[in-house]
Amino acid sequence: MLKGRKFVIILLLGVAGMLLLISVTIPFTFSTKAMVPYSLDKTMEQVRLPAQLEKWFFPFARFDTQLIKKSLSPRPLLSTTDHELLVESSSPATAILKLTEEGNSKRFNIVILPDPQNSRSCIVKLPIRSTFWKRMIDPDPLDELAISSIKNLGEFTNDTKRFYGFHINREAVTDSSYLYITTTVKPDQKVTGTKLLFDSLAAFATKNNITWNGKRIFYSQLTSPDELQLFASIAINSAVGLNPAEGISKKMMPMGKNLLVADFRGAYKDVAAAFRALEQYKRDYSLVSMAIPFEDFKTPGYGFAPEDTVEIKVCYPVY
Repeated sequence: MLKGRKFVIILLLGVAGMLLLISVTIPFTFSTKAMVPYSLDKTMEQVRLPAQLEKWFFPFARFDTQLIKKSLSPRPLLSTTDHELLVESSSPATAILKLTEEGNSKRFNIVILPDPQNSRSCIVKLPIRSTFWKRMIDPDPLDELAISSIKNLGEFTNDTKRFYGFHINREAVTDSSYLYITTTVKPDQKVTGTKLLFDSLAAFATKNNITWNGKRIFYSQLTSPDELQLFASIAINSAVGLNPAEGISKKMMPMGKNLLVADFRGAYKDVAAAFRALEQYKRDYSLVSMAIPFEDFKTPGYGFAPEDTVEIKVCYPVY
């Protein structure tokens, strides 16, 4: 009986020794992946352009951008006092990045594959060759930075606030009928011109017993250095008879159609940044414009001065 137990113990010790030997001597491939909601070209921009790499690759993503030096020639490079990230090569499906921290360097081969479940998305993979012991018990600090970075890439590209600077949502058109008026003014007359348009719409609605829900939408476009075209609308809930001579018309927006919406809060002079973000989002996701973008005022009033703090939903009708 004792001999049997000794044999089992010896066998278990042998197996344990063999597993330990395997864990410290035989390398395995460990893979980390991220889901990126962009086409192959757009995803490649994230892994080869310094301006994008600094937003998600650690430790650069934790640093003040003023401390990071960026260059594209002779090869894309990010650098600080103690760190360097060099794009050694890139192709439509791979990128080799060399990460250096305090004199220690390591190369990482990043693989980019189209997502078989969604042709407009990609899967980014980072394979790391290491022994089980090294990976689980004594991981390489550079490996840890690269793995954390790939995970951060997935979070970064799927967060519109981080990627575009604004929370961007896809919503549906809920108000379909609008009273509409437009005029052209000098650029420095935008505030007074906007007030005049909305006052005219409100007076027209009151005069003609037209009910409206308080929704005010607006758009302006510089047509020349001396001319600014203003567009103003209010959403209405009742029938309306129109006289073309009054300069007010009725516009329809297709109920249920798609809107891209960016939530903006800040100085009114900075609202153009939200329009640029929506334009970029539209291009990145291959969406088609259905109508001009507009501002949906959430802050009471209209005719805001450049320094006024406002809350606005910036909207872009798209297909």
